[in-house]
Amino acid sequence: EQREWIREFFFREVMPVITPIGLDPSHPFPRVLN
Repeated sequence: EQREWIREFFFREVMPVITPIGLDPSHPFPRVLN
């Protein structure tokens, strides 16, 4: 039960923060805001 909770928490709260929003030629490296 705890594993399922932490898995859902990670994908809901953490993953969107650490995932780059997008890349384009003028910004070749991802910017993680916040």
